[in-house]
Amino acid sequence: MTRAFVVVNPAAGGGRTARTWPVIAAELNRVGLTFESAWTTRRGHATDLARRAVGAGWPLVVAVGGDGTLNEVVNGVTDAAGTPLATTGAILTGRGRDARRNLGLAVDWRLGARRLVEGDDVSFDLGAAEWTDGTRRFFVSAAGAGFDAAVARRAASRGGFGTLPYVLALVEGLVAHRPVPMTIQADGGAEEAAPVTMVVVANGAYYGGGMKIAPPADPRDGVLDLVAIGALTRAELLRWLPAVYRGAHLANPKVTLRRARRATIAGPSPIPTHVDGEPTADTPVTFGILARALRLRR
Repeated sequence: MTRAFVVVNPAAGGGRTARTWPVIAAELNRVGLTFESAWTTRRGHATDLARRAVGAGWPLVVAVGGDGTLNEVVNGVTDAAGTPLATTGAILTGRGRDARRNLGLAVDWRLGARRLVEGDDVSFDLGAAEWTDGTRRFFVSAAGAGFDAAVARRAASRGGFGTLPYVLALVEGLVAHRPVPMTIQADGGAEEAAPVTMVVVANGAYYGGGMKIAPPADPRDGVLDLVAIGALTRAELLRWLPAVYRGAHLANPKVTLRRARRATIAGPSPIPTHVDGEPTADTPVTFGILARALRLRR
């Protein structure tokens, strides 16, 4: 493939993407990619740009930015039924880069640029979050509700670049932490109610910037891995958070993992949610999996 529309998030990586884009663009030219590009200026802009690119007939739409940028581009190239209307490419320049770990994307952006031209299209599963008002949002790596979503919402409300907004939001979230009453219904089974710290539905093993939240998750197995972290105290949360980077949190008896194709999360009060770390509407929400709905150049 030699033609692409490139969506660039200049704020990704704490502004590093804006500084490195001229070098990346030169490399894309060098490897023989004919492309047009546009920079994002607001949340959701990458989705709009990707939709326009699909409408204009571009066969490949490339995200240059972080996991959030990739999420928005995927939402722009996928129709409401979950059908990919173009191939997605990615040169990940953000901080987390969980999609790189989960989907086998290139670590080095120069190799990533070459793969856009010389690589193959590979199909992966795609997660879908649906709210009762009919809103649907796709996710690549993971989605969830509870503590992590509340932190994502706090960080987004602060604005700014770099890691500082997230660190401040995490500290505030820990101070304010209380387990919340939540109901989980998986694959049409019995509804389970309990106080919970958070629930994560994972398409891949990694999320949150390198946390191995669901070690056995496989983005090509047609199911989600549902991780429920029960009612942890603030002290327990502080002690167990580092273990998630190794996948060792599953040793905690308050943490459970199961596999499901569909899971509905709700509660007596609205609970924040996220998709790929991007804040979304409150519960109730239903998460599902679309087998091989992501067509990725790799």
